[in-house]
Amino acid sequence: MSNLKDIAPSPAPSIPAFDLQKQRWALSAFAEAAAALARAESTNLLIQEVCSAIAAQGPYVLAWVGKAEDDENKTVRFLGAAGEAIAYTNEIQVSWSDQQASGLGPAGVVIRTGQSCIIEDTQTDDNFLAWRKLSEKFGIRSALGAPIPDGGDHPFGVLLVYSKIPSAFAPTDVILFESLAKEIGFGLRAIERQHQLDDQIHEKELIQERLATSLRATIEAMSRTMEWRDPYTAGHQKRVAEISMAIARQLHWSEERVQALYMAAMVHDIGKMSVPSEILTKPSRLTSIEMQLVQGHVDSGYQILKDIPFPWPIADMVRQHHERLDGSGYPQGLKGDEISIEGRILAVADTIEAMSSHRPYRPGLGLDAAMKEIRAEAGSKLDASVVDAAFVLEGEQVLQKILEGK
Repeated sequence: MSNLKDIAPSPAPSIPAFDLQKQRWALSAFAEAAAALARAESTNLLIQEVCSAIAAQGPYVLAWVGKAEDDENKTVRFLGAAGEAIAYTNEIQVSWSDQQASGLGPAGVVIRTGQSCIIEDTQTDDNFLAWRKLSEKFGIRSALGAPIPDGGDHPFGVLLVYSKIPSAFAPTDVILFESLAKEIGFGLRAIERQHQLDDQIHEKELIQERLATSLRATIEAMSRTMEWRDPYTAGHQKRVAEISMAIARQLHWSEERVQALYMAAMVHDIGKMSVPSEILTKPSRLTSIEMQLVQGHVDSGYQILKDIPFPWPIADMVRQHHERLDGSGYPQGLKGDEISIEGRILAVADTIEAMSSHRPYRPGLGLDAAMKEIRAEAGSKLDASVVDAAFVLEGEQVLQKILEGK
């Protein structure tokens, strides 16, 4: 018989702390800017608040939005800017012409190609030569440009973000800022339609719906990043999220609350980024010290998420998914009503999925064993009403279908 250690996959490399920090900067900027987009009522306010939201995060010293003009010089006209290096925009000229030096930078490339452009280091990139001295003066070391679409032959304009450190933008950050640039385009067009149709409430709902979709996609991308490190639990967060949503709907929650719970479930194990991958994939029981490290993922997840301005208390939900009603859980030992209902649902959903599925140190125990476990702990460790809802779903074979990926 083969030893499990012989067939276990090699541990995936840990994500460097700096890359994780870059993700947090970009995600915080996205969340703040998304909130600004949702509340903006005019074009000027939309652009200014989005730029201010981005420039308030991490190492970002400047953000500006420019419009591509169809004049003779193919000028890029500044519509709004914010950040400690805002004076930089007063001293530069930008175009999207490939016949002028002012059009060879990230803004010109983005508008001509409709594709994002990254300047890893303004002091070495030849395409940034025209602005090198000024960028040094204002402490700009890297830049990211993303197209703002309008449905025409070339983008409406460009969103430019500048950082005071080189190589500040990871591939996942490009996705975030591309999504944000698209939302700026949607927002600009929506505001124009609002003025034309005098239907501000309806158009804002459309914008918020798009932002919610983008935020959901971002959360899912973060979840996939976590699962790349731990092949044994690939799909775990997704299944926990689907079980949690099914329970919440069985309890007749509003769809907005259901979606908030879904997002918390999709990142409930994000703190495992701080746990060495060789522990996550260890094909045997963990030592007490290793178990303490794993249990620390709850607080780590809270620290990663707590400063991101989600519309819901996602960080608190994540922090509570291992708490138990009798106070035997962790990390805070909360009891009874001290645990949010979202945390109680996540606890039940996480138990069902974890027991049913394979783990490095044991085969899956199956859904029947998981349901017996949560029934035994109903009212003492787990919320009885949540467990009852789970049994209704089990009787309707909903849980089995989720676990089988149907």
